[in-house]
Amino acid sequence: MSWITQFFLNPSFVLPGAALASVPIIIHLLSRLRYKKIRFAAMEFLLQSDELNRRRLIIEQLLLLLLRVLAVILIMMLLARFILDPSRMMMLRGATTHHVLILDDSLSMRESDGDRIVFDRAVETLEKMLSQGGTRPGSLRVTVLTMSDPERPLVTDRALDNALLQELAPRLRNLRCSFRASSPTAALQAAENVLSGDGGISPRVHLITDLRASDWKGHPEVAAALKSLDSIDAEITLVQVVAESADNVVVKQMTADTFGVAVGVPWRLNLTLQNHGKKKSSGLRATVRVDGAALPVNVLIPDIEAGEEAVVSHDLMFDAPGQHEVEIRLDEDALREDNSRFVVVEVTDKRAILLVDDEARQQDAEYVSAALSADPQLTGLVTEIRTSDVLTSARLPTYDCIYLLNIRELPADATELLAEYVAGGGGVAWFPDDQANTTWYNTTLQADGRKLFPVLLGNVQSVAGNVLEDEHTFQSPVFEAHPIFAVYNIPDSPFADAVQVSQWFQTAADGDENANLDESVQVLARLNNGDPLILEHTLGRGRVLTFLTSAGKRWSNWPISPAAPGYVVMHLLMHQYLQHPIKSVESRDLGELLRFEWPVSEYTESLEIFLPTDPGDTAADSFLRLVAAPVQQSVTGGDKDDRDAVPHASGSDGVDRLAVSVPQANRPGVYRVKRFRLDGEGEETWLAMSVPATESDLAIADAAEVEALSETGHVRVIAADVAAGLSGSDAGREMRWLLLGLLVVVLICEQLLSLRMSFHPEVKT
Repeated sequence: MSWITQFFLNPSFVLPGAALASVPIIIHLLSRLRYKKIRFAAMEFLLQSDELNRRRLIIEQLLLLLLRVLAVILIMMLLARFILDPSRMMMLRGATTHHVLILDDSLSMRESDGDRIVFDRAVETLEKMLSQGGTRPGSLRVTVLTMSDPERPLVTDRALDNALLQELAPRLRNLRCSFRASSPTAALQAAENVLSGDGGISPRVHLITDLRASDWKGHPEVAAALKSLDSIDAEITLVQVVAESADNVVVKQMTADTFGVAVGVPWRLNLTLQNHGKKKSSGLRATVRVDGAALPVNVLIPDIEAGEEAVVSHDLMFDAPGQHEVEIRLDEDALREDNSRFVVVEVTDKRAILLVDDEARQQDAEYVSAALSADPQLTGLVTEIRTSDVLTSARLPTYDCIYLLNIRELPADATELLAEYVAGGGGVAWFPDDQANTTWYNTTLQADGRKLFPVLLGNVQSVAGNVLEDEHTFQSPVFEAHPIFAVYNIPDSPFADAVQVSQWFQTAADGDENANLDESVQVLARLNNGDPLILEHTLGRGRVLTFLTSAGKRWSNWPISPAAPGYVVMHLLMHQYLQHPIKSVESRDLGELLRFEWPVSEYTESLEIFLPTDPGDTAADSFLRLVAAPVQQSVTGGDKDDRDAVPHASGSDGVDRLAVSVPQANRPGVYRVKRFRLDGEGEETWLAMSVPATESDLAIADAAEVEALSETGHVRVIAADVAAGLSGSDAGREMRWLLLGLLVVVLICEQLLSLRMSFHPEVKT
């Protein structure tokens, strides 16, 4: 009987309906028993005449009986909601249907649903579809995928029977919703790959999803994947487990000017929040947690209009050196996981800056040092004034940034080390003076692949007289909008007009102010006469700022009153802008598989990882010990800190690098990754991973618009509460009108035939 009930949404009506269908037959048989046959002579003639019509009467009686039975069956089929689709027809012919079921486990499926999450409802829907499909063993084959990892199916092309249901039940109950953003495109393509290689079947795809507009609207690749499934005649059912959109506020971004700071120095955190709701968000607060402990002062969030963003800054101070985990946590709303973001800050006793000054008295370096570290307790910065010999003896990555003052020229090895420092993310500031060897600047520093200087130096230009004499007309810089010039771009700021320049290097030829400048060079400030004064360009991941005047008072009044306050603030901002990336800390969004890659000459193959705890899964790993595998030199991918570094020599076996992937890095929090140098010393990196903000818009897509993505009508959207078995209820609703029409026709025919067969005496008037 289960083979028959598979075609009904309400199979409980099938057996009673079948019983009722026998009632007209019983009545017909009983009516045949009401008459007792008595033969007498007067009737013989009538019987002979009736013999000619007997066959016609029997056929009419049987036809009337059939119509009455058919009417009862049609009423039963309407109540039981008969389903008939192409896949069912194929099963009637002995064919099978291959169903690919895709479970949406993206971050948005963690939306609160009472005391559970939407993902739990999706899993229940999947279990219901499988269990009802399991009542017809041998007729169905299934493949079960998750949207976050479609290349690793839970089940691949298995016959749906009780054994499979018992195997899947505990796996589905233990399945966890991911914290990642996932597009339906990859899962739909994986479904096509499974179905296209399986001929002679009826292909069906079921995607159990929250149907977020951010996943389905404005994504031509999704429409292309649906149309590609249409090309293999696969019917696609989107089972929607969320009925209404929910309001949600997300911590979209958490940044800072630097992730390295000194003890006791204020460190500013910048938060970007977005309101994805339909109404204004008011009264929100954010808790700041440092190393897991909540601070007593909350961050007050301003009102955020619907669809708008707000930027909030908050200052922190750390009282101990080392790496510190910082978490911002909003009040809970519909999607709790996107209310938190993590960063890690490296705190040291002091931050070091290298000032290289080859001028004999090093007065320019003294001015810069006074600006940066006049009070180390206040700025947290310490400066080291040295000559250019230090570039070959010191470990340059230990310095936040490097100033190069009054450099005539550098030896080849120093130039190479400086290029490596900048390419690895370090920042350099040039301040040449009239002792500069322009030939060296214009050749060696312009070499392809290590362009350390942005322009070709020309002659030194100057104004007549002494820079300190007010009766002379001096050149003043005009500053562009840039982070290091914040003090000069404040409305009505007096500091820009206070700067007077008497000497500078000219780069232009024949008065062309853009000569010698390529597209990679940005002019940050020009003099009144149009000559470039301050320029910026990049090398690898590092920044280079070039001042075409000196850092001291010989060529300008910049470091002395009245321009001195702006000079101090500018150099403090320059430190933040040029600061070398902190190699011991890193921040990422959860997304692609976490992978580390490094040269064999730096670390051994051993790797230790301390993972953040998962309150929802006490069985989750908290510590891993991994071994990296050898790989050849990689152009893309790998560890962010090593991708752009100057290539290292290969190992003795010809292997350039080691690499390891960490699939367990799948939840937000702070990961501590420890690698070991060749001398056995461990080096630790703290990696903060936060959920992606792209999943935070909980608006639901319009079902009609999603169905319209497939022009052939192969896509249907149904609600989870009406999904039954592995068939959509839309096909049942389509059959309902056909059944009603047939019932009306049958009843009309039955009445007409009854009227014809009944006795109607002629009425005489």
